[in-house]
Amino acid sequence: MIAGVQIIGILFSLVMIYLTYVYYKRGNYSVKSFFLWLAVWIGTLVLIGRPETAYGVMEALQIERTADFIVMAGFTFFSVVIFHMYVTVKKTNQKTEELVRKIATQKSSSKKKK
Repeated sequence: MIAGVQIIGILFSLVMIYLTYVYYKRGNYSVKSFFLWLAVWIGTLVLIGRPETAYGVMEALQIERTADFIVMAGFTFFSVVIFHMYVTVKKTNQKTEELVRKIATQKSSSKKKK
């Protein structure tokens, strides 16, 4: 019997799979990102729909409740995502700063020539 929470989780996963596809078609995702997120949402769908698929991993990690495992896995996954986003934003800020400096020096040197 599927519990109410499982139905909500399954619906959430299906909506996220659809949104991932829509954003990919709009060109917001690369093929690599599309397949990564598709795998995440399909994995979530399987884990929520059939929680017994995680029992082997849970036993090895000595986790007794499936909900605890899902929360820990989600926390770990999204911690990695946040770290990756932080690194990407830092790189983008550095590149923007370099570009602004380059443009500023070009404009100041062109004003001095006049």
